[in-house]
Amino acid sequence: MKKITVLLALALCVAVVAPATAHVPEGAVRTAFQWPAGLEPTLDGDLSEWSIVPEDYLISFAEHTEFNGEKPADFGDLNFRSIVGWSESTNSLYFMMERFDDFYDRDAQGGVAGGDDSWEMHVDGDHSGDQMRFGTADIENEEERALAQGRWSQSYHTRFPNLGPDGQESWSWFWMTQAQWHDELPYADHGFRLDGEIGGGEATAFIEVRRQAWDDFLFNDPEGSVIHDYNEGDITGLGWAVFDSDVAGADGGVGQDAEHSGQWSLSGATDVWKTTASATDFLLAPLDPRVDFSAIESAVEENSWGRIKSAYVQ
Repeated sequence: MKKITVLLALALCVAVVAPATAHVPEGAVRTAFQWPAGLEPTLDGDLSEWSIVPEDYLISFAEHTEFNGEKPADFGDLNFRSIVGWSESTNSLYFMMERFDDFYDRDAQGGVAGGDDSWEMHVDGDHSGDQMRFGTADIENEEERALAQGRWSQSYHTRFPNLGPDGQESWSWFWMTQAQWHDELPYADHGFRLDGEIGGGEATAFIEVRRQAWDDFLFNDPEGSVIHDYNEGDITGLGWAVFDSDVAGADGGVGQDAEHSGQWSLSGATDVWKTTASATDFLLAPLDPRVDFSAIESAVEENSWGRIKSAYVQ
């Protein structure tokens, strides 16, 4: 696979100094593709716009690690690929995932990660490695503890489709806070399409997410919250765990099929739910000189990504 050395070289010319906090794995820097102003992807579950992104931005299932330390082995059970992008114009991160699953679970009842197949993301805008989740041992005062949850870095369970505004029903559940405005425009948006049926055998999900980050998130004060400012050349902290909830029978019935369920981390860390110290470093790349952005419209019209199968070559 080609390396993105040209982008790293360009980034060295950008006069931006990122905080020194290291992320996991130490010394590794992934790359977020820059979308030009006005050419950001339309969030509708059609991933054809992403076909212009060079292959070396792709992050495959094989690059993840199960919470028990093992690498993926059964691509007939679960397989996915993803890309991270960003836009200086919208001050937002963009995520794409194409996910094949032999059983697509989404009914907000039971399963791992608060219910259902889930893509748990954590976002550390200023690369500070902040703790997100606090218990009574961390902050004794209940009111202060509530304000601290997800305040300096944020974590979300994203599940699709959206089933409602609250908790396990919502598409982006900020589970550690009481916030219910974080997943709405202008802060976040998503697109989703499913080739297959929920709870009905093999399915491929096409997922797009746009979100901003906060340096100071106040769950009860949207206007007083401080949105992080993304700039070209910055290093930002991102991480996720992909949860596969295979259910033996209906949710709430026989229960979860533990043998075929799993929790897969990008960094390999198991504390992604608690701290962004285990996030992965991502470079907010310059515009990629290899990409002909004038061809975006024709690429959308002519190109279509093939559905991921268990035989997809890693």
